[in-house]
Amino acid sequence: MTERRGPGPDGAPRVLLVDPYVAREDPMERKFVELYPSLGLLTLGAFLRGQGCEVEIVDLTFARDARVVTTRLRAFRPDLVGVHTKTLTQTRAIEVAERARAEGAFVVAGGPDSATRPETYLEAGFDAVVPGEGEGALTDLARSVRRGEGARGIAGVTTRVEGRLVRGPGRPFLRDLDALPLPAWDLVDMEEYLGRWERSTGERRAAVLTSRGCPFDCSWCSKPTFGRTFRQQSPERVVAELSALRERYRVNYVRFCDDVFGVSRAWIDRLLTLLLEQHLDLRWECLARVDLLKPDLLRRMRSTGLERVYVGVESGSQKMLDLMNRGTRLAHVERTAEALRREGIRQFWFLMLGYPGETLEDIEQTLRLFRRFSPEEYSVSIAVPVPGTRFHESVKDRLTGRAASSRKAGGRALLYEAAYPEVLYRWEQARFGLEAALGKARARLSPRVAERIGRVADRFHTEVAAPLLTGKRPPAHAPP
Repeated sequence: MTERRGPGPDGAPRVLLVDPYVAREDPMERKFVELYPSLGLLTLGAFLRGQGCEVEIVDLTFARDARVVTTRLRAFRPDLVGVHTKTLTQTRAIEVAERARAEGAFVVAGGPDSATRPETYLEAGFDAVVPGEGEGALTDLARSVRRGEGARGIAGVTTRVEGRLVRGPGRPFLRDLDALPLPAWDLVDMEEYLGRWERSTGERRAAVLTSRGCPFDCSWCSKPTFGRTFRQQSPERVVAELSALRERYRVNYVRFCDDVFGVSRAWIDRLLTLLLEQHLDLRWECLARVDLLKPDLLRRMRSTGLERVYVGVESGSQKMLDLMNRGTRLAHVERTAEALRREGIRQFWFLMLGYPGETLEDIEQTLRLFRRFSPEEYSVSIAVPVPGTRFHESVKDRLTGRAASSRKAGGRALLYEAAYPEVLYRWEQARFGLEAALGKARARLSPRVAERIGRVADRFHTEVAAPLLTGKRPPAHAPP
């Protein structure tokens, strides 16, 4: 291992930021989560530059492996390497840390996964973890490392000292998001992203983040970085960023990546007014809650270019929605699904199976709701108990030990001892796939043929598959 460099000469700290996500290694993410550069790293990079740091970003999204990290380390010689962490990229993030330490750099982890379990990353070789917002903490840390003073005692930074976890003083959240600079798009290969989108869709697509945090409290959702705080840029600041993307990169389609879009009706009404006044001619999509998407609002959103909405439907059982603490009603789902269809807006449903308390009947209710509205796109995942959530706390004594970062996990594998075996949930996922195919085929098949196929599939499930996979015989009154 290369020795750590001592205190550097006076001058700008050098910071290398790394996104360890490799798309080709994660077919599920490639299918369901569309590829954009990390907005967190782009904003962090812009902020650090504004504080006098020299910054580069290594984006592994389109790389074959992490070897490019070593090449950049040797060329740039950073004082500090910051690695973004997610559950699915844990293994790759640790590999990046090993490469950085071998070149004598100080390595810090940030992002949701290291925030929920900092000890895991510190034990794996990271020098520090920034569990909250990174701008101020990483600026102070980079300056301290440059001076050869390390990380101990810096607000918002967690380290290990003699095997003990030591957390620095708390650091307040940034209140004025308008004060943040525009993302440093020049630090990544924007044309690589935009070109791929253009070749596959004919559109030059980019992502925008207008807020931080989520005020809602779903029991399976982890909020380690921002907690339940919710802060938002002004509509004017958002439009300024959209205009910059339009002018610099000819972007004509935008995804709003907020955890939940349109929390404030007054805010979104103002944004929609500005979009119409500025004539940006953008098409766009967002993730929103079904209880916030009122029909009149959807009509206005559609008039400004809204093409698609991602909604967390999660379950067709009100009992399950209540257990998840979603705060939504099935009536909200039905109203929103009907309004989206009426306005011609594509809908992407997120659905979840295997949450504690779910029965086969709850799954059937979800399937019936799915069949009724036939959303254009969907994802059905097996519930993942993320550390730091109430869900994880409730099943921590029943975890299987399988890592959520495994390529075969992350929504496709059962990570705790649930009511039914994993094969049952895999079978149920396949049933949704069949139903989606039938939904698309109904335009070509006669209604009677599609209905008959559906009945045969349901009967096979009730009389053969479910009893076989659960070891339970169907009730005598099971429908034919």
